[in-house]
Amino acid sequence: MKILFNLYATKSDIRELMGGSRWKSVSKVFEECKKLENDPYNLRPNKVPSQLVFKVLGINYSFALKQYKEQTTSQSGKTIELSN
Repeated sequence: MKILFNLYATKSDIRELMGGSRWKSVSKVFEECKKLENDPYNLRPNKVPSQLVFKVLGINYSFALKQYKEQTTSQSGKTIELSN
């Protein structure tokens, strides 16, 4: 889940975070982030700050990062067990 490690997120990143939600829902989140970003020059028309995505969705970034790390650690442990 690259949205955890990038400063800016695309609609595809948001969709992945939302578990493959409908494009209409993803677009609503993206547009809300654009409003909150308040960038008068719209320097990144296809990206929004990742932190805003978490804020709009009501997800705690630190908790999501912790869960991701735990998940990847447990998966790599299972891979090692299977290879032995």
